[in-house]
Amino acid sequence: MKNVWCTVVCAVSFATASSIALAADVSVDTSTLLGIGQRDVSGAKSETLLPATQFLGLDVDKLADGNLSLHLYGWGRADLADNSYNRENVDGNFTYGYLQYRFKEANANARLGRMFIHEGIVNEQIDGLSARTDLPAGFGISTFAGAVVHGKKLSGETSDGKGDTIAGGRATYRYLGMLELGLSGLFEAKAPSLVSHINSSHRLMGGDLYFSPHKMVTLMGQSSYSPETKSVAEHSYLLSVKPLEGLIVSGEFNEHRSGGYLSAASLFSTMPSYKPNERSRVIGGSSSYQISKSIGVAADYKHYTRTLGNADRFGADARLSFSDNSIRGGFGYHYLRASQGFAITPYISASYHELRGYLLHETKGYFAALDVIAYLFKEKLFNEKSAWEGTISLGYHLTPALALSGDVSYGKNPEFTDETKGLLRLTYNTTFDIKGGK
Repeated sequence: MKNVWCTVVCAVSFATASSIALAADVSVDTSTLLGIGQRDVSGAKSETLLPATQFLGLDVDKLADGNLSLHLYGWGRADLADNSYNRENVDGNFTYGYLQYRFKEANANARLGRMFIHEGIVNEQIDGLSARTDLPAGFGISTFAGAVVHGKKLSGETSDGKGDTIAGGRATYRYLGMLELGLSGLFEAKAPSLVSHINSSHRLMGGDLYFSPHKMVTLMGQSSYSPETKSVAEHSYLLSVKPLEGLIVSGEFNEHRSGGYLSAASLFSTMPSYKPNERSRVIGGSSSYQISKSIGVAADYKHYTRTLGNADRFGADARLSFSDNSIRGGFGYHYLRASQGFAITPYISASYHELRGYLLHETKGYFAALDVIAYLFKEKLFNEKSAWEGTISLGYHLTPALALSGDVSYGKNPEFTDETKGLLRLTYNTTFDIKGGK
């Protein structure tokens, strides 16, 4: 099924080539990254790393009658020296590629190809068809169906644990821009059994909420349920309040139950630490205040609850900007205080201090940045008490649409006594009118 849909997408793309030639707006976004590094591991030969990665995006609007558009994005990587990742010298991904038609009535549109679906509790990548439209009296509906986008086979398995087809949709009700209620669900064809774990098929249903009775108050969130495991999968809610100009106070509640939320995610369900009945919960709050045009401060707190242990994370940040925002900087401190069961075995404690500072300067010609981050562990990790890294970035705008930049970083951590990394980046993006516009 996957190959069929890929063939369809490519065929449609070539079929529209003549239309692209007459397109009104073409937007190209491309980034070329060249990593430079050396890997020295005790007991192994020294390796030179030169991974080259190309990102490419294309958006073509106003095709055909002006309501049709084409959107493509993907990346490819090749190692110019020793292998840098995953034992493969060449890799890539066709992230998305679809045709979209916007109808003139009812805010309706339809998409065909590879796409991401974000509808209520649904967050999926598919090869297929999706459509949505508004209905009278504030109601709306959306639907999708197609083939599952498969990943690489899991280690020791003959598949990635996903089914072949998937379908679902969402029904909504809106009232005056202050309220939106949604009901959504998805159904994935039965997933293949795995040798290491008999995983459940991916089936979810649930609701989402957006409520803003006043411009100062906003509540949003969602809850989902797994009919496969007959358990709640997720609760996730955020309340935001703006009592004063420049002041934002928010609170959040998140809860995940492994049995309903991760049972279909083979990558998690095959891990030794995976426990179907485990429940994790995060309760927290944050506040930010813009003291002046140049100074802003923020503070946050989160309490984590797991079956194995609890933890608290809290801290504060400051943000600075000067010279019409051409100079920006900031610094912050956070501390994770964890109980003895919270760390991954065999480590005694997961508690650590986090310190970070950064500075950026940008002009029409060049841009530069300095970023330093450090972690101070409560207990030694691989006989080390800390980990830190500093990064210097420098770039130049060759043209308004073309920029050349590079990063150099150096640090020390429990895995590498010394770690130096380099990156060269060439970025180009533009929008132009084939008929003679900008």
